[in-house]
Amino acid sequence: MELKETPDRMVEDGRINEFGAFRTPFRDVNISEARITTAGRTMPGFYSRFRLKEWQHFGFIAPEIYFGFAIVNAKFLANSFCYFLDRETGAMVEHDRLAPPYVAKVARDIWRGECGFRFSGYDIRIENRLDEKRHTATVDIAARGDRPAIKAEVEVIEDLDRVQPLELISILRGDRPAYTHKVACPAAGKVTVGGKTHEFGESEGIAIIDVQKTFFPYTSFWHWATFGGHDPDGRLVALNTSRGINIRTDEFHDNVLWVDGRMSFLGMPGFTFDESNVLDPWHIDAPDSFRLEFQPLGERCGKVNVGIIMSDFHQPFGTFRGTATDSAGTVHEIDDYFGVVEFHRARY
Repeated sequence: MELKETPDRMVEDGRINEFGAFRTPFRDVNISEARITTAGRTMPGFYSRFRLKEWQHFGFIAPEIYFGFAIVNAKFLANSFCYFLDRETGAMVEHDRLAPPYVAKVARDIWRGECGFRFSGYDIRIENRLDEKRHTATVDIAARGDRPAIKAEVEVIEDLDRVQPLELISILRGDRPAYTHKVACPAAGKVTVGGKTHEFGESEGIAIIDVQKTFFPYTSFWHWATFGGHDPDGRLVALNTSRGINIRTDEFHDNVLWVDGRMSFLGMPGFTFDESNVLDPWHIDAPDSFRLEFQPLGERCGKVNVGIIMSDFHQPFGTFRGTATDSAGTVHEIDDYFGVVEFHRARY
């Protein structure tokens, strides 16, 4: 895909201005004004807005830890999770909450927008300040049962002079639009779990940002993988790849590699793994682009099946080995870079 100049607004008169990948993030992310169709009929605006699912997710990779959290507004409910992994001991702490939809605030845009989720001893705040080349977040989650408290203060350095983000509007089943902003950046901060504080600086910390605003079809599934690490020259190397809900993969996809801020588009992947045991090794390959083996060390998972709502979610975490080739033809060795994969089926 070629990068396009970013339009002033995402939607005009209920229709997406232009699909594709763009050079800079949208200033006016008014995707909620898009009108969607069902069975050939254009749906009322309130129905379209109800079908829009939104989230912002941060994953932080540092030599000793992995730390991640998300704020999700699915319109019929709000959801947030936060988990911490001690990479040296394998110990994991996870907190999550389900709440009424008004509890989750997801930023309209990342230039100067804010996210928040505060509910029952659980408080996450995100300030997006892309105009200032940064994002900051605070986490304050009380202990619950045998799960210790988590507190964190983190900063992400997203400098558009140094890194090209993936800014993409693609098409899902039924011509429904999907917007995502993804990027891998330096990060710094501290995380305190059960009284023990872990600190990391921007020379070693990596943040992977995933912003999503998508009119998902009622039934959907996807496979996803991402990782980050530093090569022997100290360059930040990261990858994002997925397969599933996007039916126009010949035109639009989110399969990219970042090397020192430079983004290359990759080929479409195949995911080979055992659905009955997601902790066995995964193989993720794309012809002429990358060949990866993922070794899980553990997983986050969840299953909900309540009438018309269903979610079967698995997110193993672990290490990647293999090779990835950038758009200049340079082959990069992937040597135990840390990351996650995901397998998700949903009705919502």
